[in-house]
Amino acid sequence: MIFLKKFSAAVIFAAILTILSGCSVGAADNSGDGSSAETTVATIEPVTAEPLPDVSSLAPAESSYIYDYANVLTAGQTAGINSYCEKLYKERLINTAVVIADSIGEKTPYEFADDSYNEIYEGRGSGFLLLINNDTGEDYLYRTGSCLAAVPDGAEDLPFFWATKDIVAGDYSSAILRVLQLGERCPEHVFDNIGAFTAEELSALESELSGSGKGLSVLATSNGTDKSNEEICRSYFERHSADGKGYMMMIDTKSGTVTVVSGESLPASLGTAKTAAEKLVKAGDEPGAVREIAAALK
Repeated sequence: MIFLKKFSAAVIFAAILTILSGCSVGAADNSGDGSSAETTVATIEPVTAEPLPDVSSLAPAESSYIYDYANVLTAGQTAGINSYCEKLYKERLINTAVVIADSIGEKTPYEFADDSYNEIYEGRGSGFLLLINNDTGEDYLYRTGSCLAAVPDGAEDLPFFWATKDIVAGDYSSAILRVLQLGERCPEHVFDNIGAFTAEELSALESELSGSGKGLSVLATSNGTDKSNEEICRSYFERHSADGKGYMMMIDTKSGTVTVVSGESLPASLGTAKTAAEKLVKAGDEPGAVREIAAALK
C-alpha cells in the first residue's frame, strides 16, 4: 500500500543539507611555505523527528474526525487520533479531519481533499485535513483560514518524510499524528477564518493577546448563515473556554460589526470601545479594532 507523496530529489537533497549543516572543514593552506594546513571538523548533529504528541492522557473525543475508508487503523488508534483532533478543534478552533482513501477517482489529491472538507465541514471555518491517498500515492495536507498562514506551503515536507518511515514500519497512527502535529502551529487567540489579517498582523496580534493576561480571543469571519453573530460568537467562546472565563470577540466583515461575549460580566467601557472598533472594521483596520477592544478590558 503506497503512502504519502513521492518525494522529489530536491526535498531529499534539502534534508541531506540539513544533516550536513553542522560540519565545517577549513580550506587547505596552499601558500607553499611548508606549514601544515589546519582542518577543523565540527560535530555533525543528527536530524531527528519531533516527539509525537502524547494522546494517552487525552479525554475520549465527543466526535469522530477520521474517515478510514481503507480500514488501516485499529479501534484504539482511531480513538487516540480522534482525541488529538478534538484537542486541536477546541484549543486552536480548527476543523480537523483525516481521510484515508484507496481510490480518489478522476480527482486530483487537492480536489479530493477540498471536496472532503466541504462535505465534512461545509467549507466553513479554519480547516486542517490530511488526505492519505493510497490510490496514486500523492497525499495532501489541506488548509484553509488561519491554518494557511500558520502552516505555509512546504511546512509539511519534513513531517511527511518521517511519516513515510513510520508507514514503512507499518505504523499509520504515528504517521498521522506526526503530520497533524503541525496544527499546533496554529494560533490560540486569533482565529482568522477569512483572511482578514495578513500573516504579519496575525502573528503580532497573537503575541499581544497571549501576553496581555486579559483572556481575549478573536474570531474573524463573514456571517452568511441564519445564525446571529451573538450565537456564533457564543458557540466559539464555549468551545474554546473550558472554565467560562475570558472573552471572545467576533469581527463580522460582512456586516462590519463587532460582537463580544464572555461567561462573566462585560465591563461598562466596552460599549464605547465597540462603537470605535466597528468604525475601524468598516475602514478596513481589523487589527486596530482588536486593540480597541483589548484596551477596554480589565
